[in-house]
Amino acid sequence: MTRIVSFSESGLDLGDLHGAMLAAFSDYIVPLQPDAATFRAALTSRGFDPEASFVAVEEGDIVGFWNVAKRGTKRYLIGSGTRIGSRGQGLASRLGKAAIQAAQNSGTDSFWLEVIEGNTGAERLYRKLGFAVTRKLDCYRLDHPSPDRSSCELSDFGTVANIIQRYSSWKPTWQNAKETICGAQLTSFLHDRGGVIIGAGGLVHQIAASETSALEDVIATAATVGSLTLVNVDSADSALFSLLQELGAHRFIVQSEMRLSL
Repeated sequence: MTRIVSFSESGLDLGDLHGAMLAAFSDYIVPLQPDAATFRAALTSRGFDPEASFVAVEEGDIVGFWNVAKRGTKRYLIGSGTRIGSRGQGLASRLGKAAIQAAQNSGTDSFWLEVIEGNTGAERLYRKLGFAVTRKLDCYRLDHPSPDRSSCELSDFGTVANIIQRYSSWKPTWQNAKETICGAQLTSFLHDRGGVIIGAGGLVHQIAASETSALEDVIATAATVGSLTLVNVDSADSALFSLLQELGAHRFIVQSEMRLSL
């Protein structure tokens, strides 16, 4: 008998949840097998809420999960999955309905998630649950072995974050939002016409500038490790798209951001 309960009521711990995540994502479109420390850090930074998250438990093991974050009146699906041997039983739908019902009962006004293009089963489920696509998001990798630092200088997180808000034409997704990344070890660069925030290993969380030349400068400055990865760039940002194409960036994932209004 499989029971659907909130993670806080399951009697299980994050080690159990991590094991379930590794099993569920073992055949995922994009390889995703984080170690325990990385898994816990990702949950913490994104605001994982044990009461808002739900798991399917069978004989003491987690066989499916909806890991949910909460911020104000909004909720966000950090990740969901079902172990291979437990698929086809409607568990994903039951978990989603339980998480949505809990959100409605708490006065939440919207539920957000992203789904990778090509993951048709997941997108079909989300649509049945009432989610609708709000925008398309691109993920890029860019090799840039000779960064030019001459036009930018190091700055603090708060200063650069405020400048990005001024120049950006779109809001970052949940995992790149200021509230998510403010506690991370970031390197922030400031240009007199824009700014960029990057994380360890050349991961860009937020980027914006008032004109293309400044945008190219901050991209070059950020490439301190020889390459950059930009995750969840709004596809509608034509200036950034054109520049990345010109610089030879490779788009390796397209995602759909989806929202359920409650």
